[in-house]
Amino acid sequence: MAPSRLLLAAGTAAAALVASGPAITHAGASPAAPLRVGDDGVSVSVASLRGGASATASIVVPRGDSKLVGTHSGSPAVDDRTQLRIVRVSDGATLFTGSLGTFGELPVVAGTALRVVVSKPVGFSRLQAAAVLRWS
Repeated sequence: MAPSRLLLAAGTAAAALVASGPAITHAGASPAAPLRVGDDGVSVSVASLRGGASATASIVVPRGDSKLVGTHSGSPAVDDRTQLRIVRVSDGATLFTGSLGTFGELPVVAGTALRVVVSKPVGFSRLQAAAVLRWS
């Protein structure tokens, strides 16, 4: 094989591996939990959710904090179609309903118990989206 053809074949193979990156996982590695609650807020990762599935987490607004601020990353197609709902537990009031991509900031009251629900759209299994909802 001529050197230029060999390089072209190697480049094509490398590009194919890079393009399939999100689908390749290391042996024994598992995707992150869809919702992880920490002291600084909630991390959202839809990678481990099946299309059409939901995940729920309960959180309590820490003392001294007055808002929940979101930052997102990943595929805009999934980000804009992944549903996010935040409900006040005490009375069932929906404080936010929309997409992961439209969540920006939510005023909250310290000590309030909240339920966060994220729902992944059907048909986006290979694309990834994530967000961090931080207390401020």
